[in-house]
Formats: sequence, structure tokens, C-alpha cells
Amino acid sequence: MINNCERLLKDIPELTAEHEQQVEQYFPQYAFYENESKKSCDYFCTSCHCWHLNEPFRLAHNQIHICYHCGETVKAKALHYGRKNLETSRKIGFCFAVGDRLYIRFVTVYQQFCSCDLYNENPTQILPQYFFTNEYLYIYEQHAMQRFAYSWYDKSFYPLKTDGIIPSASQGLAWYWGPPEKTLYSSWDSTILLNIDVIADTDLRYSCADELSDRYTVHKILKWLNLYVRHNNAEYLIKGGFDRIADLLMNGQLKLNKIHWKENNLLKMLGCRKTDIHSFAEYDTNEIELYRNIIKEEPNIQNASGFISSLSKLGIFAVNEIHDAGVKYRQILKYGKNHQRVMLWKDYLDNCKRLPEGIEELMPAHLEQAHDRAVEKVAYYTNKAEAEMIAKRAKTLKPLLMNTQNLVMLAPETGEEIISEGKILKHCVGGYVNRHARGDTVILFIRHKASPSIPYFTIEVNPKSLTIVQCHGYKNERESNYKKPPEIVEFEQQYTKFLEDIKNVRNNSKRTA
Repeated sequence: MINNCERLLKDIPELTAEHEQQVEQYFPQYAFYENESKKSCDYFCTSCHCWHLNEPFRLAHNQIHICYHCGETVKAKALHYGRKNLETSRKIGFCFAVGDRLYIRFVTVYQQFCSCDLYNENPTQILPQYFFTNEYLYIYEQHAMQRFAYSWYDKSFYPLKTDGIIPSASQGLAWYWGPPEKTLYSSWDSTILLNIDVIADTDLRYSCADELSDRYTVHKILKWLNLYVRHNNAEYLIKGGFDRIADLLMNGQLKLNKIHWKENNLLKMLGCRKTDIHSFAEYDTNEIELYRNIIKEEPNIQNASGFISSLSKLGIFAVNEIHDAGVKYRQILKYGKNHQRVMLWKDYLDNCKRLPEGIEELMPAHLEQAHDRAVEKVAYYTNKAEAEMIAKRAKTLKPLLMNTQNLVMLAPETGEEIISEGKILKHCVGGYVNRHARGDTVILFIRHKASPSIPYFTIEVNPKSLTIVQCHGYKNERESNYKKPPEIVEFEQQYTKFLEDIKNVRNNSKRTA
């Protein structure tokens, strides 16, 4: 951000009639005609600003015509009709050199025709009028920039946050409301930037922005200028043919701290050897990172490009994870062999990391068998940990157990018990094992005292609110011949009161504490 940016507004350049003439070529031009006979017509060309009388042809409304006098393509429009629908607009940026600073005024330009001229019986001229409305103002100096937006309420510019971000396509558009056919643009990509050559008279003369204007959109030029004022030696990227690297930086795909900006030598800036420069210019973000790691690991490697290409085929993401585990790149290439094997290898290492003993072998002799064993071990330890949690919970849940004359409540001691409960009663409690183990819910069994080992009903309790979530038996009582028996209905009522008493005791304890 430029310090004391308000003072910059005093030097805003004015737009003149010369700028009106500049924008004319970016708007549609017309031939306003009247057919005088079956073989001739008179028309006024808005491109060459002149009447052409007794032309040896007839024109038709909306016909595309090439004016023989100026050579421009124009659209034929019949005279003596209103032309409100001819109003069009376009977003244009005008560049100015003010001192050593670059000013870019973004405006919406409207092309309109005076209807009275078109209705006149003998119109003399039918020229469009151009109106400018302020939108945005960008100001650049050697090491800073500032953005402003125009306020229609205050009729003035106000500063915007300058954080290195250029407005998205939804910002900075001309606020023209009307039929889409009246608007010639839809985003920054169709905005026109004029007079960019004045940059030669500013502190940004070495930014290469004027050279890039032929192949960059306006949005991209703004991104480039924003990068340049932060790091002036970014010009080396363009002059050295590293447009791809510049694109990655502007698009945020390559972090700015990946470039050594304090260096004045291009190769040192990029961390690239002279022999690899042509290949490096085409690298993407992942390949750049991979290249630097390889050079660090093997400073004397000859064919770095071919080496990277081979590793890329294996999958860069997987390769990097395996390398982080302690395997050198040459070992990865030799042992990995192909993409499928590398992915299996990565999965093997990921599973090993979840084991208490960690990774025993980085490159096992029989990868598939080692992978399957690791998966089995992980499942075992996962189930073991889950079983320990459920067994521990069974002890803590004893205060929530209530017995009646005929019924008894039990807390599951293993995940297998919950799964078995669901299988026998044919409901979905088996899917609640993990939630019960974590303490997210409470699963309890209701059994007959006479047969406590036979599943009867299953109840779910909310551990926070101490309320019954659900209580179901065989097939959730969906079958017409099996309904919730009266003893369970009565049990639920009693248990609700039982839980309320527990809750009251807890609340009183908290208040006492």
C-alpha cells in the first residue's frame, strides 16, 4: 500500500475528447440507410463519419456491410426509427504516467445515439456519443500499489485494501443493467487496456507489462504488475522465457517464498542449474519442488529432467510421501517400478505408521504380503483399542442400569456383543459400535431375568441429556404381529423417571460444588 494514498487522488488525470476517439474502434459501427430506389440507397457510415449518396445497391435492416469508402465492417440500420436498443457499453482502462507513477483509470464507456437525429427527415450527421462513468483506479509506483473504487454516493474514489489480490471476475465490472445483448463484455478478460506504452515514463518501465499486453488479458496484466511492485526482479522471469513460472506465481500455484527474490541472478533465483534451464521452464509446481529436492540429494546428477519424468509417472504425491519416510529417490524409482506398486507401497507405509512398532521395513522383500500383514495388524489394534474402550465403559455405565421384577439391564462389554444383538433382533444397532465406544451415545440391553443371555430389547440413551433416544426389539416392531409389549412400555416410563432422578442428583451436585 502506498503511504498517505489520499494525496494521490489530487493527480487523477482527466479524460478528454481524445480518449473518446480512442474508444470508438472498440464499439460496433453502423450504416444508417434509406433505399432511394430499387437499385440505389443513401447511407451514413459512423465509421468514416460521412454520407454516401446514390450507392448502386440496396441495404436491408441488420445486414452486415463493408463500407467501400473506409473498408470497415458496419451493420445496416434503417433510418427514421428509434435506436435505444443500440446502446452498448464496455469496460476500458486508460493508462497515464503521472510523475514516476502509473495511473490506470477503469471506466465504463457507453455508446449512445441521439434519437432526434434519427427521426429527422433530413439528418445531417448520425454519430454516436460516448459517456464515461468511473469504476476503479489503480496506482502503481516502484515498490507499492493502491486500489480505489468509485462511490456514486460520495462522487469520489475511496481506497480499497491492497493485499496482493486483484479483483475477481465478479468485481470491477461496469454496473450496467439491461439486456445482455447491450453489453459487449462479461468479465475482466474482455476489458480493454489503452495507452499501456506510457509505462516507459514511469518507475515500472522495466516491468515488461507493455510487452505482455499483446498476449495477456487485462486481469493478468494487473496480476503481473502487482507481482512486479513487490519483487522488481520478477522481470528476469519474462526476459528469461520463464512465463510458465510467472503464471504459477500469479495464480498462487507457486508460493512467492519458493523464489529466492534477493538474488540478482536468474538461476540462483530459481534454484536451477544452467544445464537444466530449458526443462525447468516447463515444470509445474510439484516438479519444481521435486527438482530442488533431487538436486539437494544428488548434486551431481546428470539427467535431472529424465529422472523427474520417471518419478512423475509413479505419482509425485506418493513419491514425496515415501521420500519423507526415509527412502531416497533412486531407491523409490528402482523399488517402485510402476504407479500401481508405488501406491501399494505408500499404503503399506501409511498402515505401518499406525502400528505401535511403526515401520519395520521400508522396502520389504515381498511387498504384497507385507502390505496385507500390516492391514491385518492395524485392524487388530483398532479392534483391540475399541474393545478396551467398550469394556471400560461397561464399568462406568453401571449407574445407568435399572432392574425391575422381571427385566434386567446390561451394558455391552465388547463390540461383538452389540453386533450380535443387532443380528439376532434384526435391527441396526450393530452400526453403533464406534459411537458407543467413543462415548457419543449409550447402548444398553434389556433382558428377561430368567434368560439374561437372550436378546430382548435394545435401548439407546443420550449421555448428555440422559434421555431415551430409542428402544426397539425384533425388527424394530415393524411387523404387524409383533408390537412393543406392555412390560416394555411400562419399563420405558419407569426408566425415564430413573434417568430424571440421576440428572437431578448431578445438577444438585454441580450447584453444591
